[in-house]
Amino acid sequence: MFAPFTRSMTLTLGLCSVALSPDLLAETDAENQPEPAAPALELASTSVTAQGLGSTTENTQSYTTGAMSTATRLNLSIKETPQSVSVVTRQQMDDFKLGTLTEAMSQTTGVVVQHNDSDRVSYSSRGYTIDNFQIDGMLNTFDRMKSDSDTIIYDRIEVVRGATGLTTGAGDPSATINMVRKRPTTQWQAQAGVSGGSYDDYYSYVDVGGPLAFDGRLRGRSVLAYRDSQSFRDKYALQREVGYGILEADLTESTVLAVGYDYQDKQVQGSSWGTVPYWNADGSKAGLGRSTNMATSWSSWPLRDKTAFATLDQQLAGGWHLKAAYTHRKSDTDGKVYYGGAGFPEADRSGMIAYTSHMIGEQTMKAYDFNFSGPYSLFGREHEMMVGYGEAERRSDSPYTVDGQVPADYANIRDWKYMGDIGKFPDTVTSLTGSKDSTRQKAGYIATRLSLTDDLHAVLGSRYGSWKASSTSNTYNSNLQLSAVDASSQQHNDMWTPYAGLLYDLTPEYTAYVSYTDIFKPQSNRDASRNYLDPVVGSNYELGLKGSLLDERLNLSTALFWSKQDNVAEVDDSVPPDPVTGEEFYKSGGKGNKVNGFEAEVSGEILDGWNMTAGYTYTHSANGEKQRNNTNQPLNMFRLSTAYRLPGNWHALTVGGALNWQSDIYRSANRPVAGGTQRTRINQEAYSVVKLMSRYEFDQHLSASLNVDNLFDKKYYDNVGFYNGVFWGDPRTVTLSLDWKL
Repeated sequence: MFAPFTRSMTLTLGLCSVALSPDLLAETDAENQPEPAAPALELASTSVTAQGLGSTTENTQSYTTGAMSTATRLNLSIKETPQSVSVVTRQQMDDFKLGTLTEAMSQTTGVVVQHNDSDRVSYSSRGYTIDNFQIDGMLNTFDRMKSDSDTIIYDRIEVVRGATGLTTGAGDPSATINMVRKRPTTQWQAQAGVSGGSYDDYYSYVDVGGPLAFDGRLRGRSVLAYRDSQSFRDKYALQREVGYGILEADLTESTVLAVGYDYQDKQVQGSSWGTVPYWNADGSKAGLGRSTNMATSWSSWPLRDKTAFATLDQQLAGGWHLKAAYTHRKSDTDGKVYYGGAGFPEADRSGMIAYTSHMIGEQTMKAYDFNFSGPYSLFGREHEMMVGYGEAERRSDSPYTVDGQVPADYANIRDWKYMGDIGKFPDTVTSLTGSKDSTRQKAGYIATRLSLTDDLHAVLGSRYGSWKASSTSNTYNSNLQLSAVDASSQQHNDMWTPYAGLLYDLTPEYTAYVSYTDIFKPQSNRDASRNYLDPVVGSNYELGLKGSLLDERLNLSTALFWSKQDNVAEVDDSVPPDPVTGEEFYKSGGKGNKVNGFEAEVSGEILDGWNMTAGYTYTHSANGEKQRNNTNQPLNMFRLSTAYRLPGNWHALTVGGALNWQSDIYRSANRPVAGGTQRTRINQEAYSVVKLMSRYEFDQHLSASLNVDNLFDKKYYDNVGFYNGVFWGDPRTVTLSLDWKL
C-alpha cells in the first residue's frame, strides 16, 4: 500500500527534468493564466475574491465555478453561457472520492454511464453517445483507445450538453467533456493521502507545487498516484500508475509559457470482452451473480497514455490576448483477451464460446490551436471577440499477427466457472502492418459576444473547415506476402458549423436564453461491410433560464432542448466484433431521429458550509417512424450530491450523501428457442443508489474520511441487451482515507 511512494519520489524528479525537454509541447488551461489589462475575455484568477469565484475550483470549497469556456471558447460564467453546463469541481471529487472519469460522470446531471465490459465504458447524454472530449480545452480524438482517466490530476471536469461544433469541430447533440488539469500555485503547497477499501482497493497519491525560481516567475507542480485493486468480479484486478508534471514561466510581464507531461498506465488481469449471459441455452434466465466473469485470469486489455503539452499566452495591446497550444498524445495496448462472450450456458456450465484476440496497437494524436481574443467597440458599446485556427490528427496502427497452433476446440469453454486449465494462445507479432486508420480535421473559427443593450446579449460563432478519415486492413498469405487490402476513406470539405445564442437579463441574478447549433458530424463508425456510415446531419435548439446567486457561488438552471438528426449510428449487435482488431460494427438509424427533453440543476453553496449539486433530466428519443429508440437509456434521471460542514463545536466534521435514481431501461436481445433464437426484451426496472460520506479534520493538516458507496447494496444492471447479456453495477463498498496537506 505504501510502496508507491518510493516510485512517486523517483517519478517526481523525472517529471521535472522531462518537462524541461524541448520536444515536450502541449496544451494548458486558458482560464488559469495571469489577468489581462482589460476585463473583457478575462483569464480567470486562481483565488476566490469578494466578487465571486474564478475558473479554478481547487481550494474554493465550492461545487461550482465562476467561469468556463468549453462551449464557445469565450471565457464566460455559467449564467452567460447559452447552453446547459455542469461542472464537477475538485471539492466534489475529493468529498465523494470520485477517482476516475467514470465515477465523476456517474454524479453529473444528464450523463448516462454504461459499461460494455470490464475495461470499456461509454458516456451518453440527450440520447446519444458522447464522442467529444477535451483536455484543457484542446480537442482529444480518443477513438477506441479511451482510458477511464484517474482524476487526481484535474482541477475540474466541465460538461456542456448539446452540440458544441464551434469548439470540437463537429456538431454533436450529446455533450462535450472537458477535463481541466491542475496548475502550479503561487504559494508552496503539498498534499498526500492513502486509502483502503473493499475488495483490497488501495490508493496513494502525492501532490506538490509552488514557486521554483526567479522570484516566483518559474512555478511547477507534480502529481503522482498509484492504485492496486482487486474486484468483486472473479479474477479481475487493476494496477494504475499516474504521473503529471508541469512548469509555468513568466517569460516577460506579458508572456506566460507552460510545458507539461502526464502519464497513465493501467494494467489489468481477468479482462472481459462483453457482458454476462442473461439466458441459459434452454431459454430460461441464467441468473448469474455479480461476481461472474467468464475470462481467464491471464486475459488482459491494458492501456498506457503519454501526453506532452505546451501553451503560450501573450498579452497584447488593448486587452487582447494571443494563445497558442500544442498537444501530443500516444496510447498503446498489448494484451491477450480470452472471454466467454458468445453462446448460452448449459446446465453443466458448458455452452460458452470465447472471444479471443491479441489486443495490440498504437495510437498517436497531435493537435495545435491558436487564437486571438479581446474587447472591441461598436455602436458605442463594448463587445468581445475570439478568432482562431486549429488542426487535430489521430493515427492508429496495429501489427499483423500470425496465429499459433491451438486445439481445435480452443474457443469452446468446457466449464466457464473453472478456466484455470486454459493456456494463453500463442502467436507471432510481425513487423508488418495489420491495420491502420487516420482521422484529420482542420478549421478556422470565430465567436463574439455582443452587448446589444445593457440587458440583451448575443453569442455568435462559426467554424469552417474539413474532415478526412481513412482505414486500411491488410491480409497476408502463409509466406507473409500481401494478399488482400481492405481500404476505405471519406473526406468532407467546406464544413460550416454556425452557433447562435441570445441572452436577456431579466434581473441582475436571472437570465433567459435561447441557442441554436447545426449538427454535421462525420462518422468513423463502419458497417458490417466495412463501409463508413454517412455523416450525421441535423439541428439542435435549446431554451432556458439561468440564475446566479451569492456572488456566483450558487448557480441555477433549467432548459428545454430538442434536436433532429439523420444517419445516427447504432451498434449492430447482430454482428460480433472483429476477432482481430476488436472493432465493433454499426448501422444507420435512418432519417428523422428526434430528441426532446427537459433539464434542471442547482449547484454550489446553498448556505454557509453546505454544498450541493442536484439535477433532473428527462430525455425522449424517437426514430423517423416515431418509435422510441435508445431504450437502453433512461427517460428520467435524478442526480444529487451534497455535503455539509457542521457549525460550532462540530466544525471539524463534514457529512454528506449522494443519490442516483433513474427510470427503467430495456433492450431486445437474442433468446434461445427451439430451432434458433427469438428477439426478446431484457429489462432493468427503475432503481436508486445511495452514497454516504464523512470527513473529520483533526487539525489544519490531517483529515480522515469514510465513504460508503451503494449503501443498501442495490443489485442492478448498468447495461442490458449488449451482445445478449447484462453488466452488473457495483455492490456496496466502504473506503477509509487519510489525507495530509501542508
